[in-house]
Amino acid sequence: MALLLAGPVAQATTTPADAAVAKAVNPKIDLRVLVVSDGSEMITAYQDRLTREGIPFQVLDLNQSGRPVLNDAYLTTVDAEAPHAKFQGVIMPNSAPAGLAQAELTALHEYQARFGVRQISAYVWPSAQHGMNAPTYSGKVDGLNATVTAAAKTKANGHGYLKGTVKLDNIDPTVDESYGYLGTPATTPGVTVTPLVTATVPGTSTQGVLSGVFNDGSREELFNTYASNQYQQHFQVLSHGQLEWLTRGVRLGEYANWFSVHSDDVLMADALWNMAGNCTYGDDCDETQYPSDAPGTTARMVASDVTYQRNWEQNWAFKIDNTYNGAGTAQYLEETNTTSDPLLNAYKKNASAFRWINHTYTHLNLGCEKIYGSLGTWVCATNPDGSVKWQPQATITDEIAANKTFGDTHGLRYEPNALVTGEHSGLRALPQVTTDNPNLAPSLAATAVKWIASDASREKEQRAVGSALTVPRYPMNIYYNTATRAQAVDEYNWIYTSRANGGSGICEDNPGTTTCIAPLSTTTGFQNYIVPIETRIALGHVVGNDPRPHFVHQSNQTQDRIIYPVLQTILTQYRNTFAANTPVLNPTQTMAGSELLEQSTWRNEQDATAFYWKGQVRVAATGDGASVPVSLPDGATKNGTALPATYAGKDTDRVTVPAGGSVTYSVGTLGWGTGAATTVEAPNTFSDTSIPTGPSTTEIEPNPVVAPEETAVAAG
Repeated sequence: MALLLAGPVAQATTTPADAAVAKAVNPKIDLRVLVVSDGSEMITAYQDRLTREGIPFQVLDLNQSGRPVLNDAYLTTVDAEAPHAKFQGVIMPNSAPAGLAQAELTALHEYQARFGVRQISAYVWPSAQHGMNAPTYSGKVDGLNATVTAAAKTKANGHGYLKGTVKLDNIDPTVDESYGYLGTPATTPGVTVTPLVTATVPGTSTQGVLSGVFNDGSREELFNTYASNQYQQHFQVLSHGQLEWLTRGVRLGEYANWFSVHSDDVLMADALWNMAGNCTYGDDCDETQYPSDAPGTTARMVASDVTYQRNWEQNWAFKIDNTYNGAGTAQYLEETNTTSDPLLNAYKKNASAFRWINHTYTHLNLGCEKIYGSLGTWVCATNPDGSVKWQPQATITDEIAANKTFGDTHGLRYEPNALVTGEHSGLRALPQVTTDNPNLAPSLAATAVKWIASDASREKEQRAVGSALTVPRYPMNIYYNTATRAQAVDEYNWIYTSRANGGSGICEDNPGTTTCIAPLSTTTGFQNYIVPIETRIALGHVVGNDPRPHFVHQSNQTQDRIIYPVLQTILTQYRNTFAANTPVLNPTQTMAGSELLEQSTWRNEQDATAFYWKGQVRVAATGDGASVPVSLPDGATKNGTALPATYAGKDTDRVTVPAGGSVTYSVGTLGWGTGAATTVEAPNTFSDTSIPTGPSTTEIEPNPVVAPEETAVAAG
């Protein structure tokens, strides 16, 4: 649960090297980052962020026996056309990590001075070597309001995607989550320090530096005076800007913040949680004690909920995807002995205003035939030869096609190639179902389904199902069987409290994955605990460059409409943090699936290289062709034409490069090298490292792990 990490490195005062350094004239700069790793959590966090954004990088492991020597031969390429740097930026654990020899550090600094290559030092003790006064504060920085300075938001410094304030994580007030130092820039001849992120020194009105850029006239180094890990939201938010600064905004890879929410079972009625029996009607409740046909055992949206949804979507500029089951209307008509469904009619009045996804006609289980035991337990039925009894292909095909016909008949503009099966059935689901229903893939092909939803709590990575691909969805802990705050809190208490506190004891039985909490108030617990924790979890996905959708259920949109406070808090916190040029993207299932495919293909293959030279970037395929994400400063052009998209103040492109081919972009002069022969004073060289006492960060589990019993609760 918690991990105490190594502290920062404090370096002694620096001394300049003897000779001036000649700057490279019109150099070539490969678009790749060098990560000098000591295995620390800060370096792991940067590697994770580079991977998420698809930025090519190479690791020099200081702990590796027989590792390469960091010298000019390692850092440069022999090129008859121009001086050629292998790396556009360098990330180090600190300014002078243990394990890096003094000669290597000198070679690195001279390389940076020669080519204008920038460096990030992940975590340092601020001192004169960084142009800083000694810190006036050291200790935990949890919950501090960090200010992104005006200087940081300039084009040159890469943080223009932020509004101005980022709150440092404070998930658990009883745990010291991040340690840091706060100091102020010193007045040092020949040295400038540009604060990028600051915070008020506790007990004073002084702004101390959390992140700043040191420039001694020969090289630039961005330093952090506080520790972070990859799970912390503030790191995910701020590290993007640091990578933009490091790469001068010229890089391969893609950055975007995605958020979509599917509401499953629209037009159906969902069984509700029984607060007295701690069970779900018709599932694991004792039917004799809690009959499922009693009044109030299910929740189904009504016409006023549709009006509320439409107004909410307009006010919040955000679409909820309705995953619908046409048979829900047929069931309503039969049960009420009427010929018209007010819920369907309300949707049809403004059908084009909503987004729709096929959820199959009757929500039939499309996997194995189930044999139920006591209180909802089940196993797959088998044939006489021991093989699994699967739903036949004809049945699956009919479920998909019939719901499409229903949607066409009633004017529901559903995604033609997207599907969400009931409870993600048909796909493997351990422990009972170890493989996909073999009849599923042919049915998907027969009904032109290309994107089938899966449960990200079971399978996070996208995979093929015949000719279709999965779109993993994150379940939100706003359970399918709850329509009121009281129900939601009561079920949450049942799952996450001990037996002594009236809970199920799941948290006691699974201490490695689930943490017990004190019982929540049924009056205030939803807004004060569940909403904040679900907001944090969802925002962690959003700012992690993760397009996977989230899912809830139509029961959450009726009665107390408990999903809306969660969505509003997520969107409010996001929009309070990010600038208008970085809107949250709201993809359809098809868009999310396509983005996942493009991201994973690029991360796994990275079958293209790129370099900057004389104001241009050349991207070349290294294999049989490549689809390459490119992110460049605004104003960049390709063949004299503006790039097709902008996001976060950047111009972006996803270019298809044929085998043996290349594509060239014009970006202008960016500060790498020089256009004419010149020299700079030799950079300062760091030496004599020491490690202070004190913690760095404490890792806190990024989200509640879904226990086996809870997985059924989350199913769609």
